Amino acid sequence: MQPFSRFLVYFLAVARHKSIRKAAEELHIAGSAINRHILLGEKQLQTPLFERLPTGMRLTAAGELLYGCARRWVKDLDDLKREIDDLKGIRRGQVDLLAPEALSRAFLPELVSRMKRTHPGVVLNVNIRDNKSIHHTLLSGEGDLALVLDPEEMRDLVVVRRLSFPLGFACRSDHPLAQHDAVRLTQCADHAMIVPEQPLALASVFARLMAAGRMAPSVAARANNVQMIISLVMAGTGICLLSYLDVMSEVMRGDLAFVPLIGASVPDLTLALVHDRTRQLSRTTRMVEDIIGEIMAGQSA
Repeated sequence: MQPFSRFLVYFLAVARHKSIRKAAEELHIAGSAINRHILLGEKQLQTPLFERLPTGMRLTAAGELLYGCARRWVKDLDDLKREIDDLKGIRRGQVDLLAPEALSRAFLPELVSRMKRTHPGVVLNVNIRDNKSIHHTLLSGEGDLALVLDPEEMRDLVVVRRLSFPLGFACRSDHPLAQHDAVRLTQCADHAMIVPEQPLALASVFARLMAAGRMAPSVAARANNVQMIISLVMAGTGICLLSYLDVMSEVMRGDLAFVPLIGASVPDLTLALVHDRTRQLSRTTRMVEDIIGEIMAGQSA
């Protein structure tokens, strides 16, 4: 069933690909037919929807508005289909989950594994996004649920559950710091450090803590990727400020030690499970929401 007009289908394809030619290849429709429908739509709306550039098609401000609305319409139709399936008692469906890369190493694999065991007919589509863009992406209709780190503005979202992870220093298990249950920043000053760089959120936290303690780190290396930092720590290059979430899997395997950092100015990393306040969630989405909440509750126990 195709409930949308050909214009809207063509518009969405061109907006995704930023190209009439690529949209035509996806839809197996002549590019001239797609262009004709786009022009007719622009005429009816009395405004251009695309800037036609030598490099392709770029949405205008009006086009961006229509694209956002169209994405929500498509998502609403998907939700309607899932609710109808719920009424029929069909034990299948799919849920789109937005999440930051930091969760891809420990938290998300556990979630997918549990889903496969308990609800094999439900497909969980995990979309890894930049943490800063997840809020906007969820509200644009590109996800059903989202896990977001250190959320700020939450007026448009319902927060289902929060979970805090401590910050601390990751080091090898044979490192002197590994003998401590917790440390203050001054205890780490003389050890070689791997400095987190932007765009990692910890880069600004690290700089702020160093400035507050009036300390200059003993820099062994700099890196802007958590996996690279972990590899350097495991190689014995130095220690690094990370959240427990970042090294959870390595600590559980015994490959690394994690020593919490204590002090009045040391923040926790907050993980929040959220959904769009304006959307009616399907029963399948609620079920996934409950499973994620159970995993988060287990982590905090």
